[in-house]
Amino acid sequence: MTITLTGFLDEEATEEDAGTRFRVCVSPTDDRIDELALPCNVTDPELARAVLNEFQPGDKIRVTGHLALPRVAGQPIRLHVTTLELLDTAPLRLTDSAEDLAATHAAESDAAAPTPATLSEQGLLERFGPYLVYADPDTCADSIWTETGEWVGTAIYPTTAADLINAHQHRLAGGDM
Repeated sequence: MTITLTGFLDEEATEEDAGTRFRVCVSPTDDRIDELALPCNVTDPELARAVLNEFQPGDKIRVTGHLALPRVAGQPIRLHVTTLELLDTAPLRLTDSAEDLAATHAAESDAAAPTPATLSEQGLLERFGPYLVYADPDTCADSIWTETGEWVGTAIYPTTAADLINAHQHRLAGGDM
């Protein structure tokens, strides 16, 4: 049985003896509670190269393949991917090398190039279904938008990004804007 799913690459792909493995997060309702992280396997060398080298976590992808049900208890359901398509890139692509970051910092100031900042020092941009959350390490606050750019709010401890996303979804479901 062939199925096609659209979702987000959950984490970086890994290369193994049995092929390249990765997970796709899919949600039929765009509600985080309905999300499923589906393990996928690809053996085609060209597709494996693409998912290993060109795709990053958070990229929106479409996968087509054959669903393999477990034959032994405890094994996961797995999608054996036959086609793979990049639909949209992640909001923050981590393609800059350390040298590129150092050169950028040097160009921005006359001082010696500082050590390149890590992602944790710059903050973190994550995708939660149709929501984008920026975690700012300086303010310890999460800023949340929909992927269309609609402002949802800022979560400051003890409020979490999940609390604001749930409130936003309930407000939309209730018809209040």
